[in-house]
Amino acid sequence: SSAVSSGSLQMVSFYFKPSGGQIGGCSDSDGAMMYTLEGEELWYADFKSGRGVEPQPDFIDHISFNPGTYEAAVADQQVCRNNLQVYAPELISKDTLELKVKNTLICHVSGFYPAPVEVSWTKNGKNVTDGSSINVPFPNKDGSFTQISRLEFIPQ
Repeated sequence: SSAVSSGSLQMVSFYFKPSGGQIGGCSDSDGAMMYTLEGEELWYADFKSGRGVEPQPDFIDHISFNPGTYEAAVADQQVCRNNLQVYAPELISKDTLELKVKNTLICHVSGFYPAPVEVSWTKNGKNVTDGSSINVPFPNKDGSFTQISRLEFIPQ
């Protein structure tokens, strides 16, 4: 899923690969990457400390990840940010906004499991709830789900 707006709304991209248990995403200023198995977190990239973390409990057989997993996560973040720069500006720009007329931003989230997801909209770092809506999750053929969130607003 990708979303962008002009002004102070932030570009975000998020992806989920149900077959591989890989969840990741990025924005202009942040990112996430983790691997899961049966809904449990096995590994995540701690981009602040510059390392991969394996937060597995002591009572299971430890699953180790390849030494280059963190570096691959860093590279994935660069690809994610590049995709935002290439594809996101086409979605909406200041030129396509009509001032003092209702506009609608749409966030299409697909390929996730389990349902539902939570979508939040922000403006200038504060949550926006007026004018936002989200549909109920609907199933995809592969067993994952899709949801669509909308934000109606009037640019000034």
